[in-house]
Amino acid sequence: MNKKVKTSALAVLALCTTIVSAGCSKNAVEPAQSVAPATSKPTAQQPPKTVKVVLPSARAEDEAFYKAEVKKFMDKNPDVKVDLQLNPSAQYNNAVQLMFATNEGPDVFFIVGGKAQWQLASDNGWIQPIDEYLTPEFKARYPQGTFDKDSWLRYKDKVIGVPLADPRYSKVRPLFYNVDILKQYGIDAPPKTYSEFKNMSAKITKEGKGQVYGTSIMGKDLGAFSATIAGFAVSNEGGVLQQEGDWPISLLTGQANAASMAPAVEIFRDLNAQKVLAPGWENWDPAQMHQQFAAGKVAMFVGAAWQAAEILKLKPDIKLGIAAAPVPDTGRKGFRDVPTPAEPKFVIGSGSKVKDAAWKLLDYFGSAEFQKSYFQSSKEMVVIPKAYDGIELDSVSKQVLQVMNETLRLAPHVSLKNADMDKLSKPIADGLPKPRIKDLGVKAIINNEDVKAVFSEYDKKVNQLIDAEMKKARDGGSKITIEDLKFPEWDPMKDFLRK
Repeated sequence: MNKKVKTSALAVLALCTTIVSAGCSKNAVEPAQSVAPATSKPTAQQPPKTVKVVLPSARAEDEAFYKAEVKKFMDKNPDVKVDLQLNPSAQYNNAVQLMFATNEGPDVFFIVGGKAQWQLASDNGWIQPIDEYLTPEFKARYPQGTFDKDSWLRYKDKVIGVPLADPRYSKVRPLFYNVDILKQYGIDAPPKTYSEFKNMSAKITKEGKGQVYGTSIMGKDLGAFSATIAGFAVSNEGGVLQQEGDWPISLLTGQANAASMAPAVEIFRDLNAQKVLAPGWENWDPAQMHQQFAAGKVAMFVGAAWQAAEILKLKPDIKLGIAAAPVPDTGRKGFRDVPTPAEPKFVIGSGSKVKDAAWKLLDYFGSAEFQKSYFQSSKEMVVIPKAYDGIELDSVSKQVLQVMNETLRLAPHVSLKNADMDKLSKPIADGLPKPRIKDLGVKAIINNEDVKAVFSEYDKKVNQLIDAEMKKARDGGSKITIEDLKFPEWDPMKDFLRK
């Protein structure tokens, strides 16, 4: 699997960073010979409409993949000619900015990234809503909630794009384990609870006598550290969002809740104190974790889905097991939060003069046929369920999909009750106390500290900051209150859906 703007020029560049490819050099793909009846072919009076398309080229295989898919589309739609443009992401920023600055924006383009990025694209006037094209048949291709009012496909009550990847794929934090190593030490199945994880890790390290260690963290790199901790922490308490961020917050109480992560950090604090973790982990980065795991030096670790591919590159014949991260001994109380069932990826440029033809292409990109091909090429999970029909999932994809289904649920997002929360996110993030929560977690593990006390003190400071920023917003005319961060009616053990 693979790894895995309106207000200023910087904002434009920020969005361009998220739209992964553009064309400085064109790779126009001519329509193939059509086998449709002569009456359906374009005539001299009706030439094919040219749709200028800018798509990602993040991987070496992307150009060949998209050219092949565009050819399939044009074989079926000889009245449309696709001018396909692909560039590496590093060249894309200036290219896309120049396109829109000179009123030569593409008819169809692709957006990568989160909510703020496609909001800014829409606010800049780059995106044409597609509501007029959405038929019941098209909507039926997608999972429940995809086009509901809380879906990120909607902005200002308009559907702005067609989704591609399953947003759960980038969120899932599975347990990777070496099947052979576990069997070697008399363990038939991966750990399901915190206690089992600690006991198995200690057993393997003790009996491994320095040759193999039961587990490790992926280093003190803060992103890698938080991915490990979040994998364990999400099941400890329901309704807590952003446990990989710097201000985890409970949408049941409206309060900062880094303390909900304490039991997960304590697991690794205790294992580190007992010398169970692989030595030197605090100086590793994810690449070193992959190397140690592929070499059989570490038996288990929690990370991101894309890391499976990196491990298999190093050792293709490894017996790689993938399971849900362990949960508290008293049982699961929460899930990793997913704020939307789908995100806009393929969009129509607002200046397009061939919108109907552009929609035909989006309709294809939003089909099970295309998304099946995309999955088979990229191994990235897609959002249309029928895309998996008729294909045998490889072992890794099958296990990752199972963990996604088991460990993730749709949750409210913080701006749902009051959009002014979007405006507060940056000042809150900029004003967070230092050291930040991830630094505090690493320090607590290394120094064997009282994690809950450290995190609870951090929460007090964050709550004071949130209150202060909300007061500033109210002084400026906003009606935001702490009640806007509370969803007491939400059962965090179930998907949050509102039609």
